[in-house]
Amino acid sequence: MGGYLDHFGLKCAPFSTTPDPSFAYATREHQLAVAKIQYSVEERQGIFLLQGDPGCGKTTVSQFMMNAWRDDEGMVVTYITNPAVRTPSQFLRLILSHFGATPPYQLQDNWDMLRAFLIQNYRAGKNTTLVIDEAQTISAENMDTLTHLSNEQTQKVKLIQIVLLAQPSILRKLSYKPALRDRIAHGSTLNPLTFEDSVAMLHHRLQVAGGDFFTLFPGDLPREIYNNTKGIPRRLCMLCDNTLLSAYAFRRPTADEDSLSSALQDLAFKGWKEDAQ
Repeated sequence: MGGYLDHFGLKCAPFSTTPDPSFAYATREHQLAVAKIQYSVEERQGIFLLQGDPGCGKTTVSQFMMNAWRDDEGMVVTYITNPAVRTPSQFLRLILSHFGATPPYQLQDNWDMLRAFLIQNYRAGKNTTLVIDEAQTISAENMDTLTHLSNEQTQKVKLIQIVLLAQPSILRKLSYKPALRDRIAHGSTLNPLTFEDSVAMLHHRLQVAGGDFFTLFPGDLPREIYNNTKGIPRRLCMLCDNTLLSAYAFRRPTADEDSLSSALQDLAFKGWKEDAQ
């Protein structure tokens, strides 16, 4: 990796797909999603659903939200990345443990502890918020648990706000769970980026890494990269990373048509062309 970075004068890898707050860039799509989630949570509307295809930036949106709430003393927030447990008791224990509690084993005891926790926070003027990533993996049984959880409320407000981040496949599950679907107060779809936002995001990442996007990807390369990835952030980063790696292997000072073609061949197994059809 050191040779790759030194070759292009970079201080760190600019296109890693692992979450890193220093590389987060708020595109228009991200800003819209954040604004809608903030409204839903702050107004205690209950459940919010943000859906989007894999790689569109749902986790990035969650990072923006968690960073915004981290220093807010009026917020009690937790973030679950793997909700795919089977039973309601396991699901409630997962939630309680993420909120820092030591959950009991029995289902009713879990409900009692969680309800007491929510009431305690409400009386202290705190907004309890649960963010669940990969929500399409929640079991059918625990979809019902979410329905019951959303019923925890006073006469005026919901005691817990739930933000679901999911792939579009969740819509099929929700079609079998009309009670939960009806309780989703707000929703939004995270779309692929425009060409302008794609370039701005990639330029930001290279700036953070100590480089310049337009120097390393000259000419028509930005447009070709966009056309081959359809503006999906994860794909944009993967293709740029593989293109620079090919350019390094070819000992080229910047990316070029040969290195882009090589990268596309290396990534052909992902089936991006088939997805676009």
